[in-house]
Amino acid sequence: MGATSKLNTVYLVYFIIHIPILFCVDLVYFYPPAWYAAAGPLAPLGHLRAYYLESYKDQFFNPVGVPSFFPLFCFLELVFHLPVSVWAVGVLAKRAALRGRDELLLFLYGVETALTTATCMWEAYGWSEELVTGAEKVVLIGGLYGSYFAVALLLSVDMWMRLTKKLEAGDKVKKVQ
Repeated sequence: MGATSKLNTVYLVYFIIHIPILFCVDLVYFYPPAWYAAAGPLAPLGHLRAYYLESYKDQFFNPVGVPSFFPLFCFLELVFHLPVSVWAVGVLAKRAALRGRDELLLFLYGVETALTTATCMWEAYGWSEELVTGAEKVVLIGGLYGSYFAVALLLSVDMWMRLTKKLEAGDKVKKVQ
């Protein structure tokens, strides 16, 4: 199993984990509050959000004071992350070599994810110590958001390198002709 196959396996696991997280955490923003209220059909999601906020003090999931960019990021999760994640699981599960257009889409996904995650990390870094202590920020930014950022950055760099190889190979063929 080569490095590319191992990385593809890492990406497959990431996307498999990412899909339920989208539905259980990130996309709850779009659910009517009555759905995840104590008596709602998705009450466990309300409990999960409360637990997450209590445990990690992630102010993006606080019902008040969400930064103006956050709803846009949630919208991107819905219209871009979700479809790409479902598609990526199907493509990566085949264990076949990725085509150039697959790598291009994953590159774009990685760059967008790295940028939006870095924005959230920067915003969280600036939160008041009264809301989130320094130790809590280390866990939130370094652990939760940091690992997500690292995978997105790895995906971006890896896909960029794969695409560059293909483009350079195409350039060599053109020069020979």
